[in-house]
Amino acid sequence: MISPLTALYLALCLVHLVLCLPFERGRRRFWQGFTKTLLMPALLAAVLADGEAGALVAAALFFGWLGDVLLLRPDKPPCFLAGLASFLIGHGCYIPALLSGTDFSALRGILAALPLAVLGAGAYVSLRRHLPGKMKPPVAAYLLVILGMAWAAVMRGEALLIAGAASFVLSDYILARTLFIRRRKWSDAAVMLTYLLAQLCLAGGLAGLL
Repeated sequence: MISPLTALYLALCLVHLVLCLPFERGRRRFWQGFTKTLLMPALLAAVLADGEAGALVAAALFFGWLGDVLLLRPDKPPCFLAGLASFLIGHGCYIPALLSGTDFSALRGILAALPLAVLGAGAYVSLRRHLPGKMKPPVAAYLLVILGMAWAAVMRGEALLIAGAASFVLSDYILARTLFIRRRKWSDAAVMLTYLLAQLCLAGGLAGLL
């Protein structure tokens, strides 16, 4: 049974995704930004009220919200870098939350890391020549951290959490291509759909909400 607060989050997601569709903007851009600032607080309220969210999950959602707000202006380098740092911290909070109570061997850890390393190298190579020089180090650092979060989800071994981590990696890759290579009509909707699914699976899964 979905709780009322989880239903509120899902309803806000639906409204926001409709506003992200590639129609004439007008004032819809204002409402798109407005609804975006409500998404993570709604999910945080749901996991705190109806789940068993620890401080790390709450912190991950807070920094996700802060990143959402800062990336309302991704064309401004200070906002973009601060947003990148906020999401990096959020991923850093998810990593120990995912690894908590996880039993794994060194061999399993290496086997899980190898395909992620290949994936990360391919993603960075596809982006590198399009990145401004000063953006290459922070993007590389961010990529390492989000892949570390994905590795932690794989080590945890729960399908919901792995799906959440994979959705986060996909969302951020689409966003990077949108910002540095080419914006497509469906970019905003694709980024937000995968992002909102990622946060729901990770936070909801760790908090026992789903």
